Amino acid sequence: MLRREQLDLFASEHTGFLSDVSPRYLAGPGDARHTTHALAAAGWKVRSDPLAPVVDLVSPDRLHRLRHEPQTTADDAAWYLRSEGPFEHWYAQFTAIPVEILAGLTDRLLPSPAVEPPGVWELLADAGWSRTPRGDAAHSPDSMVSTEHLQIVRDDPARAWRITVRPDAGEGPLIWSAWIAHEPPPHLVSGLIAALTDTAPVQRDWSQTEAHYSALRTESRMTPEAYVAAHRTRLDTVGARVRATRRNASPSESTPPLKSAPLRQAR
Repeated sequence: MLRREQLDLFASEHTGFLSDVSPRYLAGPGDARHTTHALAAAGWKVRSDPLAPVVDLVSPDRLHRLRHEPQTTADDAAWYLRSEGPFEHWYAQFTAIPVEILAGLTDRLLPSPAVEPPGVWELLADAGWSRTPRGDAAHSPDSMVSTEHLQIVRDDPARAWRITVRPDAGEGPLIWSAWIAHEPPPHLVSGLIAALTDTAPVQRDWSQTEAHYSALRTESRMTPEAYVAAHRTRLDTVGARVRATRRNASPSESTPPLKSAPLRQAR
């Protein structure tokens, strides 16, 4: 659960003018709390030292673990996510991915309306991405982003999703990357791709310098107060969904109540 002090601190750090940045995959990492606060609102527990720069979160059912740590170089992973369940053994890592895109995946780990998302290739086609002749990769209209579904090693059926973002038609230095291995549930990858291809801009502090130089930055109509309010609404929505899921859980899915000892008959 989030404390009031944490939300107040978030608000105090978002008081400046905002810019709208597009395409969103060039916006820079953004505030990690867009992701971590939502998980905490859903009951994920912190398993790291609060005074350390590393954040380690574990889901209530202990089936998923997310770790965020500072990057030392552009190629270092900033986010690690893995499944720790008995039937799923996938993992993912991301470098300087914008948090709004990462949340497309992590939000699918939280209770949400039961709507089957479109498939990855359908989402990419609808967004105007071009698919390669082999059918296992697609490129954004500006050629800066590639999404691939590939074998991890030769002669092994295990596959992975790889996303790379580079300037200059995909030939320049790496801006950020994603690697998702061993076939996570399809709706998680679809959530990530839906957020990646969303054409809506994302907001960044006007003084922020992490956005790529080729990104379009314009003054945002969103005020700092509205930005903070939207963050709180997001957390309230997550919390409401968690509570609704618990209420609607069938008896077999919920923890059985403790049986009380039988009352003694009065003598």
